[in-house]
Amino acid sequence: MAGKLYGVGIGPGDPELITVKAKRILAEADVVAVPKTAAEKESLARTIAEDALEKGKEILELLFPMSFDEKVLERSWNEAIGKIQEKLDQGKCVAFITLGDPTVYSTYMYIHKQLHKEGYAAEIIPGITSFCAVAARAGVSLGENREAIAIVPSAYECDNLENILQSFDNIVLMKLSKSFPKLKELLKAEGLSERAVLVSKCGMKDERVTYDLSLLNGEKISYFSTMIVKKGGVR
Repeated sequence: MAGKLYGVGIGPGDPELITVKAKRILAEADVVAVPKTAAEKESLARTIAEDALEKGKEILELLFPMSFDEKVLERSWNEAIGKIQEKLDQGKCVAFITLGDPTVYSTYMYIHKQLHKEGYAAEIIPGITSFCAVAARAGVSLGENREAIAIVPSAYECDNLENILQSFDNIVLMKLSKSFPKLKELLKAEGLSERAVLVSKCGMKDERVTYDLSLLNGEKISYFSTMIVKKGGVR
């Protein structure tokens, strides 16, 4: 009998934000699959979840290069699916750990859908999203009363970002390191520069919270950065 796959959200970075259920699944799973961006690099997800992993737990490292090339991404997904499938066919339960929540811009969902389609049992264990943790850290609300919220993966080109900024009360901009210079100019043009807060590496040791975007001139922004723009103000 084939094992079961779990997609386990471990939160944005603070190990204390891993849920009780996530810890239980990690303890019960035969194998913990950990994503890596490069073979020589440590897995950030594994580092965060380290205290929740039992000694001697079987670890399956999966390589997912930081790339926007769909062919490169598809190849990495297929290789990961094959390795996970091998463990499942051995009757082992596999817990795939992922930052934040598995359903929010996560590599895991591609694997989940394909293996579920092939008949394997698969379950998603939700985790605290980066933008919820960022809002809490910055002391702002994501939504009050009838405020409308937009969540944008701004690492990609977003042709209608100007329209989004005009149409929503609160805007969450995720993974914005690549687009930050352009975004700063757009916020200035829309009069929203002082209504935004940027949090980098939320919950990690080198976390940084910035309310004054003018302080970030020519500075490299971490990939793990999230911005909240609130038309009602962030302070």
